[in-house]
Amino acid sequence: MSQEKDADAMVRFGSTADRMKLGISRYVPAQGSGQPLSVALLRRALAEAGVTAALDEQRAAEAVRLLLSGQDASSLVIARGVPPVSPRHAWLEPLGALALPVFPGQVFARLHPAVEGREGRDIAGNPVPPPALPAPGTPSSPAEACAGAARHIAVGGGISQDREGLLAAKIPGVARITQDRIELAPLVRISPDRLQAMADLYPQDALGEELSPEGMVQTLAGQGVRFGIQLEAIVRGLAQARAGNAAVQNVLVAQGKPPVPGQDGRLELLVREAGGQAEADEAGHLDYRDRGPFPVAEQGQDIARLHPPIKGVPGQDVSGGVVPARDGAALRVQTGRNVEALEGGALYRAKMAGVVLADKARLEISELLTIPGDVDYGTGNIQLDQGSVRVGGTVRTGFAVQAQGRILVEGMVESARVIAGGDVIVRGGIFMSGDEAAFVQAGGSITASYSHNAQVHAGGDVTMALAIVGSKTSKGSRVTSGGMVRVTDAKGRIMGGTVVCGSGLEVFQAGSERGMATTLALSHESPEAEALVKEMRELKELRQRAVFVLGEGDGAAALARLPAERRAEAEELLARREDADSRLRQLQRTLAEIAQAHLEREKAARIVIRGTAFPGVAIKMGGRALYVERPMERCVFSWDAPNKQIVIGGL
Repeated sequence: MSQEKDADAMVRFGSTADRMKLGISRYVPAQGSGQPLSVALLRRALAEAGVTAALDEQRAAEAVRLLLSGQDASSLVIARGVPPVSPRHAWLEPLGALALPVFPGQVFARLHPAVEGREGRDIAGNPVPPPALPAPGTPSSPAEACAGAARHIAVGGGISQDREGLLAAKIPGVARITQDRIELAPLVRISPDRLQAMADLYPQDALGEELSPEGMVQTLAGQGVRFGIQLEAIVRGLAQARAGNAAVQNVLVAQGKPPVPGQDGRLELLVREAGGQAEADEAGHLDYRDRGPFPVAEQGQDIARLHPPIKGVPGQDVSGGVVPARDGAALRVQTGRNVEALEGGALYRAKMAGVVLADKARLEISELLTIPGDVDYGTGNIQLDQGSVRVGGTVRTGFAVQAQGRILVEGMVESARVIAGGDVIVRGGIFMSGDEAAFVQAGGSITASYSHNAQVHAGGDVTMALAIVGSKTSKGSRVTSGGMVRVTDAKGRIMGGTVVCGSGLEVFQAGSERGMATTLALSHESPEAEALVKEMRELKELRQRAVFVLGEGDGAAALARLPAERRAEAEELLARREDADSRLRQLQRTLAEIAQAHLEREKAARIVIRGTAFPGVAIKMGGRALYVERPMERCVFSWDAPNKQIVIGGL
């Protein structure tokens, strides 16, 4: 009898190609007194084979049972690797038509969250990378790979989300979806002043329910809109939406009642004011020469009546709230020389013959000096320390007219100096060559038919009937006003040069089709600002001289190139250039602050272009500049104080 050699049972293992599953591929029973097959023996054999995956105890026990009974166990998986987690972008599952509106409580989508990829381990403990991340928007197409983490989708305003990812509307709105966010754009939009409510009207909602006028009224009520509901517009808009199977945009669904502002007390002149609007003849033509008489009163003549202020009428917003109205302010009239007040300050009468000077709330009768013809070599310069001047002809080139009161010119002002403490009224135009020694200056307003290449400076308004025209080469083309600048003709224009206004500007056309450089600025040229601007000009001239001598580059290198006899002067110039650069930056900041402070006081100031603003036009205010790069029609430029920027609106 042969003696068997003792040997433990032996097994060999086989794995799948991806090394994620392990089974028993061969079994050799124990010999003699060797250890028979057991789960413990399998565990030890796995460790000796370098398998780190955990043994499936139940499957291992089943495999031992089958093998000990002589059956095949190769189909049993006794150890598995840890599979990698496939990444997935967040995605939306529509539960309705997301392009249509939803209403409070309606569930319209399910948000499936993003899953970040995680690597796995094979049976030997080796890392197994996760599959490539699918491209955003194609969670079922893993072949379209992209780099980066899984895309998440945030839930924005107007939407609630439950634990199952279901999205429900909290407000009436339309889903607005981007790659990383979903939110509801409100269906009802209330204007900032709460005087209007706008809505887009759809044929049906996201769940297929037809929208009704009654439902829209309820929706408005839910948004707090109860006053001024435009039921006819809602009915009409919904019918149009159903007929075209498309949304009708921006329907006015509620209109509040705007407040009616009160009227300030006003002073009515009972004598005709000079520089009034020309009257059209039967053919519709304007004759700017026929402007009527200047306001001259006789002794004892009633010249003005004071009208009391009128209270404002409150309005009502779309929520039914009261919108307060501004009451008119009382006007306090100050009587100057040769004017008496009657009827408790309601009527004013001239105490002597003269010109009527009315500046806002001040009345005065002033002496009047009349020049029958031109101001030229026959008269010499005119200087009047008291009273006003009336020139029957033209102020010729090189001459000057100066008066403490008004200056009234029947003809034109050529390249001359006209300086008035009050208003300047020119029936013709102001036509100059751009000579900086020639200008028109008024403490009050300036009125003319047009200005050409002129320097015009007014403490009050500047009114031109036809045009303000500058030149590309002229340095003297500049109009400044402490009040409004208006070009009143229906086709009036401002073309070339610089126009600066304190309270606003109105014109039909700004610039030209040829791109003529035209600057329109909203600013107040106070004595402080004028001094700073003058200093800035001087510093810029100094810097230009320094650049001419030293260039823009390194100053030390420029000094080294100069001959010894010029270095001392150049060194001083270099030091002054550096100081000038620092001071210029400081001046620019200070001027911007002054300009912004002025705009804070003049909140209603606007630059209004009733027709076209052409490329070449620069709009300046608050130390900022906006350049027109394409023709703009019917536009309004104003100052956004909180954001310190120029904003553009429409008429």
